Amino acid sequence: MKAILVILDGLADRAQAELDNKTPLEAANTPHLNYLCSKAETGIMIPYRQGIPMGTETAHFILFGYNLEDFPGRGAIEALGEGAVLREDEVYLRTCFSFVEKGSALGDGFRVKNRYTRELTTGEIMELAESLPPSIKGISIKWKHSFDVHGILTLRGDRISSSISDSDPFSAGKHVMKIEPFENTGESTLFTAKVLNSFLLESYNILNSHPVNIKRKKQGKEPANFIMTKWAGHKSDIPGFKEKYGMSSLMIGASGLLMGLAKYLGMDFTKCADFKEAVQQALQASHDFIHVHTKEPDNAAHTKNPATKVRVIEKLDRALEPLRKNEETFKEDTLLVITADHSTPSSGTMIHSGEPVPVMFLGKGVRVDDVESFGERSCTKGSIRMQGFDLMPMILNLTDRALLYGLRQGGKNIMYLPDEGNRLLP
Repeated sequence: MKAILVILDGLADRAQAELDNKTPLEAANTPHLNYLCSKAETGIMIPYRQGIPMGTETAHFILFGYNLEDFPGRGAIEALGEGAVLREDEVYLRTCFSFVEKGSALGDGFRVKNRYTRELTTGEIMELAESLPPSIKGISIKWKHSFDVHGILTLRGDRISSSISDSDPFSAGKHVMKIEPFENTGESTLFTAKVLNSFLLESYNILNSHPVNIKRKKQGKEPANFIMTKWAGHKSDIPGFKEKYGMSSLMIGASGLLMGLAKYLGMDFTKCADFKEAVQQALQASHDFIHVHTKEPDNAAHTKNPATKVRVIEKLDRALEPLRKNEETFKEDTLLVITADHSTPSSGTMIHSGEPVPVMFLGKGVRVDDVESFGERSCTKGSIRMQGFDLMPMILNLTDRALLYGLRQGGKNIMYLPDEGNRLLP
């Protein structure tokens, strides 16, 4: 039996006053989600811990059954998604060209005017990037453009560490933060923090007086005078998805982040920006495990307009019609799971929030409950209370792949029924 996992990124929300204190999911017209829900076992899932907001990358890492202690840092995942081949002597960071103002008094620092410099062309970006310092204190530094004002910064050399903090305060009006050792006071973290702080200061001096920015100021445009950094990551080794669960796997999504995560976990990846097409591909795929991802609810929530998120949810619901039409499939040889990776509030100042998300399981033998609408509050009446780390064991169980706890099928502790172990030969 194969499994299809549909994650509607950032689907869950808070009650919104302008929606009569409903969430966007509760306010949306979702006949297909509700129909599937009425045929499913439902409940709520806490992605990590109650009240802790999760990002897409860490939430997915947990949902796929991996420990956060083994997460390599989002910078490494992003670099993989941009085509990098990770090396043990490198650290990777996500960056953006920003507009800051340097204070006049000692201790003022750099106030962020705009985290993403507006109207910056690719040509301007490449000119600015060519002027960045190629090395600091013997550490090679390379910047690679990815999209818009964003890029990947790679540090290479001995004595470097990804256990460093961000410079990006994630909000205009705040000050650029000093890079510090993060939960680690070792020599390599102290050295890496010094290298990166020196790079940021030297880059500011170069960029602020760069001809591109001088011209932009004369034209009344924002200068791109700072490189903001975040999410330092590194290469690390973990068991791949096939090794961990015994299933061939496919991820269908649109973002470089998801592509990087698929590469990191050894999953096949198909890039597809059309959610309806992605659903069709999942139904036709021959893999044992197929993950379909869409970022649209999360993006809609970030507009801080609940009505926009309602419209996006209704659009996605229409794209789920093929799942409803293939209802018989989920009674025979396929398990369908629909959920979210985290909550994203469509009002207020939070980026993501830490509320539970609704979840449904539809397939052969599931204990269908009485919930008939897929929503944050309605699904609390379902039979399931789970955490994100429970998702893969539940999928293994409901696809008849789970190994009886305590059996030792070979030389490693595994969770799945192997096809056949090593044979004892005469």
